[in-house]
Amino acid sequence: MVEANRNRARCIGQNVAAIRQRRGLTLEGLAELSSVSRASISALENGADNPRVQTLWNLADALGVDFGTLIGDSRDECVLDEDGASVRLIDRQTSPKIVEAYLLEFPAGATRNARPHVAGVQEHVVVLSGELLTGPTEGPSLLASGQSVSFTADVPHIYSAGRMRTRAIVTVVYPRLDHGARSDQELNWPRTQADWGEVYSLMDRAAIEVQNGVGIDTKRFHLPAQMPHDKGVSELRSKVANLPPSPTVRRFVLTEGNPGVLSLYRAPQMTRLPAAVGSLQGTLADRCRKLAGLATARSGACDLERIQHVVLETSSLMESALAAEVLTRHGRPTVPLGVGTMEQCPGSDGVGAQRLFEARIDVDAYEAFELVHPAYARQMLTLAGHLPGTEGLRILEVGTGPGLPLAMLRELRPDLQALAVDPSEVAFRHLTRRFARDPAVEIRKTSITEMDPVDPGFEVAVSVGASHHMDTSAFLAAIRDHMRDDGRLLVADEMICAFSDREQRQAALIRHHLWYILDTLVEVPKEAHKGDIQIAERLAQALPEALGMAYSQRGDAAMRRIRDLYEEVMEIDRPRQPSHPLAVFSRFHLLELQALFAGFDYEVEQKTHAARFKALARANGFEISYHHRIYATDGDGLEDAGTHLLVLEAV
Repeated sequence: MVEANRNRARCIGQNVAAIRQRRGLTLEGLAELSSVSRASISALENGADNPRVQTLWNLADALGVDFGTLIGDSRDECVLDEDGASVRLIDRQTSPKIVEAYLLEFPAGATRNARPHVAGVQEHVVVLSGELLTGPTEGPSLLASGQSVSFTADVPHIYSAGRMRTRAIVTVVYPRLDHGARSDQELNWPRTQADWGEVYSLMDRAAIEVQNGVGIDTKRFHLPAQMPHDKGVSELRSKVANLPPSPTVRRFVLTEGNPGVLSLYRAPQMTRLPAAVGSLQGTLADRCRKLAGLATARSGACDLERIQHVVLETSSLMESALAAEVLTRHGRPTVPLGVGTMEQCPGSDGVGAQRLFEARIDVDAYEAFELVHPAYARQMLTLAGHLPGTEGLRILEVGTGPGLPLAMLRELRPDLQALAVDPSEVAFRHLTRRFARDPAVEIRKTSITEMDPVDPGFEVAVSVGASHHMDTSAFLAAIRDHMRDDGRLLVADEMICAFSDREQRQAALIRHHLWYILDTLVEVPKEAHKGDIQIAERLAQALPEALGMAYSQRGDAAMRRIRDLYEEVMEIDRPRQPSHPLAVFSRFHLLELQALFAGFDYEVEQKTHAARFKALARANGFEISYHHRIYATDGDGLEDAGTHLLVLEAV
């Protein structure tokens, strides 16, 4: 019996560890989400602890899985608490819904308070013997032997035995996972040109409705019985490709289930560069300004062949990235020269590394692929225009990461000197390699919140993409401590649309990150590795539907869909290095999904919205002197989602 309990605990611990790692959660992150201590989770994963029933329910809810997945699918699997309470899995089915039946046995007086399950979960309780107080905590039912109750279990609920030992059967029914975007119209497959003409009219009307405020429209087609699914999808792609393009509506062909067309409103991504960029001196700055301007030019206004030569011939990281972005935005996907080779820098294996950036994001991949992120070089050009023109200016660069932004600043301002600060061991090693021959850059492996202030303080501090990787208020307060009273802080970072609860934040994160991906979807050529092709295809098939769910107020379903997709594509065999330059884009997309999941868990990725960031800045000794949304993802307003630049003055 003792050995069986040990084997059971070991098996459960292995399940918890595997699911946690697949989700990318640290021990600390899971502890925060589940209200189970880090030490308890660690002991459980190592098979050194016999888990309590409540502990496993909490972990299952936090990991987003059902209880049976955690304890194993074998029938009669039992979890026993020290006080004699037990839960035994009687039966489990997984299609079309997940349904689990348990035998619950409680000693007299035993009580368990259960956390809410995911939205839509139903519980059905039948008391076999004794009496049980059960149901939503705010209004439970007292059941005697032979009585039953059903309730929605996505709220706090309770099980409490009466004056004698109680036995009950608890059936948990999880909602069916609806992976498809819901249809606004179900149409029969057009058989004639006249039929297609009617469909085109419907698509025109949908585009007008979407651009004017509806935001989303989905049409599905019922294929004739004799038509293969792939043929229908291919024909629909061809028809949609021939529709007149719209500057504000994006159309995606849906391939899962009945083929369809998803139309989404797409805010204009870029506006003209701010006037401050004109203050940059030098021929490189001139060339970069011109390229940045071409990124917003109308189709046909660019000499794409000449710009392709720029990508291949320039020695400037920034110029190559800006030129590649122009080509990509004008229908010729291009990767900047030298991007895509991963250099592996070993990280720290110490206990203190768990909450750093590399705990959730692959820093080596970030260094290799992040330059194809929309407007990545554009943000540095914009930021550079707001640096004081002081010759030999020394700046504080906070959260430098692997150093791409600082390298681009040094190209535009060779006179610039920098103290680069980052606590990550992996980032430190990339920085050391990148700036090994640059005496103007001093590197310190420390957090800005732990660094001793210098006197008299810095005239300028710069932070790119780092403010949301820690407590934003503490980040701002620490930088203020290192600045002069008249100093300037330049922050370029991603922010999402305004939110006031976790559900709104989750939906905002999905919309924000998925637009970065959908704006850079590319087809990987057939000569690439099979795995690279499969990843690009699966992302292109599934993510538009997930985004449609998020815009249809179905954030939970979208989140589950994206998690399932990520686990699926991460199982695809692929080479460590991209097998084709265009495969760099899908590798970047995997990074965006990592960031999205970390944002779901609010671990390492802790994005806020622009209005709240400004309020936090004012609370920590800054005034906002300038704000520019460099790249828009979601929403039309200045303070909506995207890549932002804020210029803050220390007061």
